[in-house]
Amino acid sequence: MKRHWRLLLGAGVLLAVAIGAPVAAIELGCRADGPSSLPQASLVAPSQRRAEARTWLTYPEWHIVYSAESLGRYLAAGGRPSGYDHGADVAGFWRSYCAINRIAAGWPGTGEAKLMIYTIGISFTAEMAIKAAWENTAGRVTEWIGGWRTPEDRYAAAVQQRYAAFMHEIPWYRFDFGAALAGLWQTQGDWSLVRRPERRIALSAEYGAKALYAGALGAATGASMAPDARRLQMVVRAPPAWLRRIDPRLDPVRSLPGGLTVVEAPRYAQFTDLVGKLARAGVTVEEIAGNRTIFATMRAPERLRPPAPMLAMPLGDRPGFWRFGITMPVANLTRWAAAARGSGAEIEHVYDY
Repeated sequence: MKRHWRLLLGAGVLLAVAIGAPVAAIELGCRADGPSSLPQASLVAPSQRRAEARTWLTYPEWHIVYSAESLGRYLAAGGRPSGYDHGADVAGFWRSYCAINRIAAGWPGTGEAKLMIYTIGISFTAEMAIKAAWENTAGRVTEWIGGWRTPEDRYAAAVQQRYAAFMHEIPWYRFDFGAALAGLWQTQGDWSLVRRPERRIALSAEYGAKALYAGALGAATGASMAPDARRLQMVVRAPPAWLRRIDPRLDPVRSLPGGLTVVEAPRYAQFTDLVGKLARAGVTVEEIAGNRTIFATMRAPERLRPPAPMLAMPLGDRPGFWRFGITMPVANLTRWAAAARGSGAEIEHVYDY
């Protein structure tokens, strides 16, 4: 009995260290470089203003989206599941959050966002560790015996791609993992005695665990907070009629002196697309959700590295390409987007608070 208690205590200590280590490393080693800036006057209504620090604090969630996309592309291209570098995705999450914390930690009202980031970061780390451990033991053995292009392997690649695309607009926990699990057991093809049963066991465990966790998280989120706004307001230097011609998703709210217009637009991936269209039309954005500073990322060859990027990490599934993160004044956003695209870079995302 005492031995069992000692084992449980040891496991608890290891778990506490695993959870506390990244938190301590960030809070002690990645402190803010300087004080936050003072609030600025805004041209949008107070109800439409969002905390400026969220332009940086939303990145860690998107890093998980990019990890899902990277794995989906890797599997769809026929990569061995055991060959994917899960550790690089985890390291990238914590390194990027370290850089973000150096800027965002000095801003007021970041406590709730940071708690969420640590929660998803630890969950993400645990998930990647479990997947890497399985794929490099049982998964590697069945790859060697039965290959890695079974119907279940192809199905997993398709689900991974759908999941990554889904998260561009909707929180991950609303994905239908139950349907993914049911579809897994309906896959058809030549049977194998090793690889197909192992894939069904591994993927059933993954989709089943995620379905339970997503259900619990969705219920808790729905009970504790209202859904995040899907639209925002910004101020642009262009007349309303011109904006409607650029894209019907740009909904003018009112005109302001000096040729300015308050515009309502969708957030997330659609917002990034709209920034690209405004850039091509030569339209300047003056403020977004009451803010004058914004963070964005681009994907580009290393030769296009911008000066002193806030983030810089190689893309494992695209040799020679890097992700660069840049903080800039909102007024420079469309000019930066036009210049980056003109040089051959890809605008990955504009983080809209």
